[in-house]
Amino acid sequence: MVTYPEIVGNCSHSQMTPEELKYQTLEIFQRNRQTPNAEFNESRFLDFLLTPPTSKNNIKNSFKGVKRYYRFFEDVELTFGICFTLSDQDRFYSVDQFVKKTKERIGKGRGNKMIIQRRLDQKKNYSIHIILTFIFLVVISFLRFHWTSVIVGVGYSTAMWWILSNELRTKQHDKKLYEIIKAQK
Repeated sequence: MVTYPEIVGNCSHSQMTPEELKYQTLEIFQRNRQTPNAEFNESRFLDFLLTPPTSKNNIKNSFKGVKRYYRFFEDVELTFGICFTLSDQDRFYSVDQFVKKTKERIGKGRGNKMIIQRRLDQKKNYSIHIILTFIFLVVISFLRFHWTSVIVGVGYSTAMWWILSNELRTKQHDKKLYEIIKAQK
């Protein structure tokens, strides 16, 4: 595995060299991996967030992979005070490509403010919650208090908990990121 030199001093992110930015990005990467400090391929490093690594560019094909993938992006956003666009998050990067994209986002302070403001202003669509609740109520009304209704109830509760907890976590992340971006010059 490649070893990177220690960063000397506390310079602002916009003044970081590509090497310093790469070092800090890899620290964030290691912090978010299932198995920190394990070997990885720099050309498809995001696949190595999981252990064993996913096949090329398939990190987002499992719940566990999606969770690690987006938490990595959130950690990078909070660390550098930047906002990735949805299209930025839908791409797969090598380490060097990701560092280049991060450096680009660091240089777009006004764009970051616009993206985070758009995220905060976005109205939540609760149609999935309504649909799941309707299905749950229909199944329960047909089954009464049968063992199947208990299984459906547990499944429904789990799905709603997962959806709502992710929405809450995203909202908290966006508020925290907004404060960081707002405090920048």
